[in-house]
Amino acid sequence: MSAAGGILEVLTADEQLRARLDLASRLGALAVEPRDFAELFRALYDETARVMDATVFLFALYDEASQTVSVVRQIDGGVEHEGGSFPLGKGFTSEVIRTAAPRLVKQWSVEGPPVRLLYGTEAGELVRPESAAVVPILSSDRVLGVISVQSYRPEAYGDADILNLRAIATQAATAIKRLRATDQLALEHERHALQLEAVLAGMNDALLIVDARGAIVRLNRAARELLRLDSASLVLGRPLERQRLAQWPKTAREIATALVPVIDSLRSGTSVDGLEIELSSEERCVLSVSASALSSPKGGLQGGVVVLHDITARRDLEQLREDIFAMAWHDMQTPITLIRGHAELLLRRLTSGKPDPKATRSAAAMIVKHADRLAELLTILFDVHCLEAGLLSISLWPTNLGALVRDLAEGLRPTTRHTINVLAGEGVVGECDERRIRQVLMNLISNAQKYSADGSTITVSVVADERTATISVRDEGIGLDATDLAQVFHRGYRAESARHLAGRGLGLYFGNGIVEAHGGRMWAESSGRGQGSTFHFALPLRQEREVDHRLERPA
Repeated sequence: MSAAGGILEVLTADEQLRARLDLASRLGALAVEPRDFAELFRALYDETARVMDATVFLFALYDEASQTVSVVRQIDGGVEHEGGSFPLGKGFTSEVIRTAAPRLVKQWSVEGPPVRLLYGTEAGELVRPESAAVVPILSSDRVLGVISVQSYRPEAYGDADILNLRAIATQAATAIKRLRATDQLALEHERHALQLEAVLAGMNDALLIVDARGAIVRLNRAARELLRLDSASLVLGRPLERQRLAQWPKTAREIATALVPVIDSLRSGTSVDGLEIELSSEERCVLSVSASALSSPKGGLQGGVVVLHDITARRDLEQLREDIFAMAWHDMQTPITLIRGHAELLLRRLTSGKPDPKATRSAAAMIVKHADRLAELLTILFDVHCLEAGLLSISLWPTNLGALVRDLAEGLRPTTRHTINVLAGEGVVGECDERRIRQVLMNLISNAQKYSADGSTITVSVVADERTATISVRDEGIGLDATDLAQVFHRGYRAESARHLAGRGLGLYFGNGIVEAHGGRMWAESSGRGQGSTFHFALPLRQEREVDHRLERPA
């Protein structure tokens, strides 16, 4: 309890009223003169410090339209700091604004939530206060802002302190209205502010506003999500500098590190345009960064605006186009050369006057074979492009999965040098696109043949429960290690032990996309290099979606 609070508690009701009126009149005399909210802050602090412990003092305004709290200034231990803005949250300040009722905190460590925001204090560590008194600044039933005092001592405040603060808040409300009323541009400013808040809230791009010191003073919803700060602490009003990065939440540290040179450019008055940064700590993310320095009419630097646009999907699509072009250029050269060569040979024999039916049939057969290979290659590349663009269609229909597996195995046995065993029940029927699932199975069996020795066994099995059918292809081949298992379904990935064999690294990627489009999943298992592999994919037996869907791009 403060000394002033203790004195008031022993006074009579009339004496308390006179003391509060005297307090209010003194404050009123001070509040007549402030020219801006910073001067009002200092007047409020001086009056508050006379009657109670104001080790930490905070004066904030509340914007109801955007539900944003703007801290005008704050004092901590006699040192004044700049303010900042934050959305309405779950702390004591937000609670007082929501309820329009004061809040007395006697033991913060027991009653209070963790401290999540620090407005510009420069301490190396965030120290939580032990007690607080927070009151709303009211105009009729509208909350204009809050006044908060905090102490590092427990039970520093009592009910009398709340009465004192409410009297001060009453005069603060009058001063706030007076300041707003005397400023002829206040309504226009508020209109522009509301428009700005609406624009910021609706922006898909992340936007940060920094002051001349390079400290973040405002950010929109997209920026909070990008920085993963909705559930983490955020230091506002603190310069974004390399030596301070350790104070940032771990989730935001990588992007904060990337932004340091951008902020340094703004602090020197230099704008940045079209810079790309790539983040890889969790998911790969490519951002296009633009930053514009802001100057006052007199030429003084005021800060800057940083806009971050997520271009990951665009870069992935560009990379896909490059990959497809490179694959097409590389893989089509051989069949085109062979087709042309056999066509020339066939033409010479047909025009030589000495026909050789056997050689003619052989040349024609080779042309057909390589033309089919070329068509297959183009189909795969087109399908992968459609998969990435979300345009590959599937048609669902009841399909006997066991019969599908047996039919595929029967067709392959005469041409393979492997033993293909099938373990499949008779009655496993699921709703799927038979042609697409046949593509997936064919790719898995082809891989098993390619990556295992002649004479080894490939086992294809189908098992089902009430909801799901699981199809597995097991081989006795080169196997996969932990690194391979983590990346084997990525586009273009080839296991180190398989890179000497022909292939484009698209089959598993494409098959995984088809399975995911059916609402299923694909995974691989292996005991390690040389231990063989098993590829599984599970499909729901019943689909909730309508026939003839569009295949969405897998995450």
